[in-house]
Amino acid sequence: MQRLLLLLLIFTACRVQAQVDRTTLFGVGRASVLDTYLTPYDHKGPSLSLTMLTERPARWGRGAVTTMGRYALQGALATVSTSGARYYDGDLTLAGGWHYNWHLLDGRLRLAAGGLMELAGGGTYSEVGGNNPAQGRLAAGVCGSGIAAYDVRIKGHLWQLRAQLDVPLIGATFAPQYGQSYYQLFHLGHYDHNVCLTHPFDAPSLRLLTTLSLPVRHSRLVLGYGGDVRQHSLNGLKRHAWYNQLVVGFSRKLTLVR
Repeated sequence: MQRLLLLLLIFTACRVQAQVDRTTLFGVGRASVLDTYLTPYDHKGPSLSLTMLTERPARWGRGAVTTMGRYALQGALATVSTSGARYYDGDLTLAGGWHYNWHLLDGRLRLAAGGLMELAGGGTYSEVGGNNPAQGRLAAGVCGSGIAAYDVRIKGHLWQLRAQLDVPLIGATFAPQYGQSYYQLFHLGHYDHNVCLTHPFDAPSLRLLTTLSLPVRHSRLVLGYGGDVRQHSLNGLKRHAWYNQLVVGFSRKLTLVR
C-alpha cells in the first residue's frame, strides 16, 4: 500500500501544470478598403472584429518558449462618399507559432520574438461590380512577431501593458490578372500566374495590438487598440484593407495538467 501511494505521488509530481492565457477581444472602428479588381475607388466605413488569443508554455525550450494561437474574424461595410456604392468586406485569419521569451527587471518586463504561420481567407462584394461583383481571397505565409509586456502593481493589483507586432515576411496569395474574370479562370481553365509570391516589397503589411489589462474578480478586463494593415500590388491590380479599431474584452489564466 505504501509503495502504491509512493508511485501515485511520483506520477502526480511528474504531471506538469501549464498556465494558459486565453484572451477574447471585440473590436469596433473604421476601415478603408480598395480593390481595383472591382472598382478604382477607395471605400470607407465602420468595421467590427472578433479576436481570440491563446498563449501557453511550449513542451520544449526549458520554459523560455511559448506557443501562440490566434483566430480573428473581421468585416467592414464601406462606401464611396460620392456615389454611396457599398463594399462588403470580410476576412478570417488563423495563425499559430512560437516565441522565445526574455524576462527582465525582476520579471516585470517580458520581451519575446518569434514567428507565426498564417492562413487567411475572405472576400469583398461590390454593389456596382458589373460582370465581376465579388473578389475572393486566399493566402498563406510566415510572419515575424514580437511582444513587449510590462507588469505594474497598483494598490496591490497587477496591471499589464502589452504590445504585439506581426509583420508578414513571405507567403503566397491568390490574385487574378487585370481584366481576367473568374469564368475564364475556373470554367475555361485560363490560369495566368494566379498564385503569387508575396513579400514586404509587393505586399507591405503589419498587424499591431496594444492593450492594457486590469484585474476584475477572477478575470482581467482588456482595453486597447488594434490596427491591421493589409495591402498588395499583384498582377496589375492593387488592394488595401486598413482597419483601425478600439478593442475591449477579457482574459483568463487557466491551469492545464498535462
